[in-house]
Amino acid sequence: MSCLKTIIFLFFLAIAAPSAVGAKLPAPPTGKRKAVSEHKRMKQIFFFCEGKRRLLYGDAGSAAYCFEQAIKADPYCDACYYELSNAYALRGRLPEARRLAEAAYALDSANVWYTLHLAQLCANTGADAQHFFRKTIAQNPQIAEAYHALLAIYDAQGRYDKAEQLLVHHRQKFGPTEPNILSMQNVLLKQGKVSEAIGEVRQLLALYPNEQQYWLLLSELYGVAKSDSLAFDAILQAKALDSTSYELQLSLSDFYRRTSSFDSYFRSLMQLFSNESTPTLQKWQMLAFLQRFPSVEQGYTATIDSLYALARSAYSYQLEAIYAAYLLQTGRLGYALSILKLMTLRGENDDALRDVILSGKKSKFFASHANEYLAFHEAWQLYLDLLVGGREWDLLLREADRYASLLPDKHTAFFVKGLAYSQQKGYHSALDAFLQAQKHHAEPADTAFLARLYSSLADVYFNLKNYAKSDNYFNLLLRLTPNSYTAMNNYAYCLSLSNRKLKKALALSKITIDAEPENPIFLDTYAWILYCMGRYDDSKQIFRQALVKGGDKEPVMLEHYGDVLYKLKEYSNALIYWQRVVENGGNSPQLQEKISKVKQ
Repeated sequence: MSCLKTIIFLFFLAIAAPSAVGAKLPAPPTGKRKAVSEHKRMKQIFFFCEGKRRLLYGDAGSAAYCFEQAIKADPYCDACYYELSNAYALRGRLPEARRLAEAAYALDSANVWYTLHLAQLCANTGADAQHFFRKTIAQNPQIAEAYHALLAIYDAQGRYDKAEQLLVHHRQKFGPTEPNILSMQNVLLKQGKVSEAIGEVRQLLALYPNEQQYWLLLSELYGVAKSDSLAFDAILQAKALDSTSYELQLSLSDFYRRTSSFDSYFRSLMQLFSNESTPTLQKWQMLAFLQRFPSVEQGYTATIDSLYALARSAYSYQLEAIYAAYLLQTGRLGYALSILKLMTLRGENDDALRDVILSGKKSKFFASHANEYLAFHEAWQLYLDLLVGGREWDLLLREADRYASLLPDKHTAFFVKGLAYSQQKGYHSALDAFLQAQKHHAEPADTAFLARLYSSLADVYFNLKNYAKSDNYFNLLLRLTPNSYTAMNNYAYCLSLSNRKLKKALALSKITIDAEPENPIFLDTYAWILYCMGRYDDSKQIFRQALVKGGDKEPVMLEHYGDVLYKLKEYSNALIYWQRVVENGGNSPQLQEKISKVKQ
C-alpha cells in the first residue's frame, strides 16, 4: 500500500474512532526493544499526532482511542503511554492513568516529565509519591511544583525535619525567595523553633520592608514568643505603612486581647467593625469567639451591643444566629425569640436559601448559601427548643407545621408536635405525631433522637394504658442506651404506677441508686416501689434519704412520703407532709381528699 493510501485509510479509521476509552489497557512489552516496520511506524506517528490534536480540542475519549492504536502499532512508544495516561486522567480515571504512567516510566525512567506525572498520579491515588518527587527534583531542580508537592506531603505527615531539609535544598539552588522563606518560617514554627521563625520573617522584611502583612506576621510571632513589647513595636511599624487597613486593626485587637488590655481591645474592635473593608465573615467569627468568654462580655455589654449593630448592617443568617445566642447568654430571652422568629420568616421568602434547601449541592446557590442554610436550620432548632422550654404549646404546634413545610427533616416537626400534644394531655394526637416522627426518621445512627422518641412513645402509650406497647418501647430504649440510668428509672417508675412487674421495677431502680446514690429522684422511685410492695418501713428509710438529698421541696416526693407515713399510721406526720405539698405548689383533688380524711 502506498504512503498516500495508508494515510487516507488511517484518516478514515481515525474519524470512526469511538468516543469512549477502551475497556482493556495495553500492557507494555518486556525485554529488549524491537524494531517495527515502516508501515507500523507511519501508523504510530499518525495516531499519535491525531491523539494530540484531539486532546488539544478537549476530546479525551477519542484521543485515548488514537493513542491505543499508536501503541498497537509500536508497543515500545513510551510517549504514547504517557499521553494515553493523560487522556485517562482527564476523564477522572486515575488508577488506570497511574498504571499507564508506570508503563511510560518503565520504558524511559530518565524522562523527568514521566517521573513528575507518575508522582502526581501516585499522590492523587493515595500511593507513595515521595520517591518520584525526589527523583524529579534530582533530574531537574528547576521544577518548582515538585518541591511544593513534596513539601505538602511532608507537612501532612508531620515530618517537619524533612520539610526543613527540602527547603534548605531549594534555597541552595534558588536563593531565599519569598515563598521559600514563608514556608520555612511555617515549618520552623510547627517544630517550636520560634526564634528561628522570627529570623526568617526578619529576612523577609529585609527584602520587602514596605509589606505591612510581614510586619504583622512578625508581631504575631513575637506574641507567640511572649515578647509583647517587640510585638507592639512591629505593629507600630505596620501602622506607619497603612493605618486604615482592617488587617492592622485585627492585629491590634489580638494584641490587646492577648495582653488582657480589654478597654483597648474593645476600642480596637469598634474601629475594626466600623471599617467597611472588614469582611462580614471576619466579624461574625470574632463575635462567636467572644461568646466563649461570658465573664469578659459582662463588663462590656453596651460595647458588644454596638458591635452587633455594626455587624448586622449586612444581613447574614450566621450572624443572626450568633446574635440570638448572645441575647440568650445575656438573659434577653424575649428579644432572642423575636430574632429567631424573624429569621425563620425571612427564610421562607429567600429564594436562594429555599433553592439550597430543596436542591442541596445541585443548587446554583449552594457555594454561597451552604453555611447560611446550616445557620438557618440551627436557628429553627433553637427556636423550637425555646418554645418547648417556655411551654408555649399552642404556638409550638403552629410553628412546627411551618417548619415541616419548609425544611426536609419532617421527623423533627412531628416530634415537637407530639411533645406539645402530650403536655396538653392530648395523648391520641401525641401518639399519631410520634409515630409520624418514627416513620420519617431515616437515620438509625442518630441514637440521641431515637432515645428521645422511644422514651416519648413509652410515656404516651403508658398514659393511654397500653402497657404492652409502653413496655416494648422502654425495652427498645434500654437496648439503644443500656447505660441510661434515667431510662431505667422512668421504666421502673411507670411499672410501679401501674402496679406491674414490681420485682423487675425494683431491680432496675436498684441499679440506678447504686450508680447515683445521691440522686433524690432515683431514691424517690426506689422508695415508691418499696411502698407499692408493702414494705413501708424500708420505704420510709429510703424516702428520708431522698428528702435529705434535695427532695424536701419536691411536691411529688413530699406526697409520697406522706403516703408512707399514713400507711404506718403516723397520721399527724402524714398531714404535715401533705400540707407541705400545697405550700410547695402541688395540689390535686386526690391530695385534698387525703388531707380531709386525716382531719376527720
